[in-house]
Amino acid sequence: MRLTSLAELLGGAVRGEDREITGASTLEESAPGDITFLANPKYRGKVNETRAAAIIVAEELDLPISQIITENPYLYFARVLNLLYPEKPHKAGISESAYVHPDAIVHEGACIYPHVYVGADARVFENCVVYPGCFIGDGASIGEHTVLHPNVVVYDGCTVGRHCIIHAGVVIGSDGFGFVWDGKRHAKIPQKGTVIVGDHVEIGSNCTIDRAALTSTRIGSDVKMDNLVQIGHNVVVGDHTVIVAQTGISGSARIGKGVVLAGQVGVAGHITVGDGCTAAARSGIVADIPPGKVISGFPAMDHTRWLRVQTVYKDLPELLKRVRELERKVKALAED
Repeated sequence: MRLTSLAELLGGAVRGEDREITGASTLEESAPGDITFLANPKYRGKVNETRAAAIIVAEELDLPISQIITENPYLYFARVLNLLYPEKPHKAGISESAYVHPDAIVHEGACIYPHVYVGADARVFENCVVYPGCFIGDGASIGEHTVLHPNVVVYDGCTVGRHCIIHAGVVIGSDGFGFVWDGKRHAKIPQKGTVIVGDHVEIGSNCTIDRAALTSTRIGSDVKMDNLVQIGHNVVVGDHTVIVAQTGISGSARIGKGVVLAGQVGVAGHITVGDGCTAAARSGIVADIPPGKVISGFPAMDHTRWLRVQTVYKDLPELLKRVRELERKVKALAED
């Protein structure tokens, strides 16, 4: 596509030669014919070295390279990628080597690949794509335009919304971790609830979302999960929340709307994280967090306070030495 064609479709102002674009890449790895972008000012120096045919920027650069000027270069670049690298087409229909229960309802526009299992009373809606090795349990529902990548498991009675992307190895609806000590052993508490996943949700590879004990574990719409995230039973995650890799959320926690949980965050059970909160990597959240807070550390506290704590932490050995020396001096004065 030519730059003017991109601008006609996506907006933006073209500056310089109307170059033909054949691909997209980073500033460092672009080849002639590629388009790239500059969103972070710290990479400004790399623009002089790029081999790209054109660059997407927020402000015009005084350089001999073709440019598209737009308010949000990163978002614009994402939309360019969708145009240059469209998703591969899928042929609607059910593979002969898939098993679909006679009581299941699979839309004629869905694509069911080989070695898929669809249980009784399950529903797979229009334009769904279900890759090999997936299991869709009895009474489960997969919304329209949703993609289940290989080896996804959706247990009985669970619901996945519309326009979702569920990556390989995800398990939705496994039993919540519920046991009670009977004096001799851990007795299992039956997990009879379900999982409800909203619309436009993306779940990374090998995430697990446990079914509720009695009601439902709920994942709001436009939630984005990285790989290896664990969601406990009865958890509620609000719309537009982002959860990064290796985060674990214990049972019955409530995560608000627009929350960001960075990598390896741990959330204790039965607590609430308010709307708009951000938790830095490896935060340990053990108490309710009011809306809008930025927190870090273990136990989690205000991020600015945590930074001050870290400044002191490295000096603790010297501080301990000084305290002991002062104790000796005070003791000597007392004896005199």
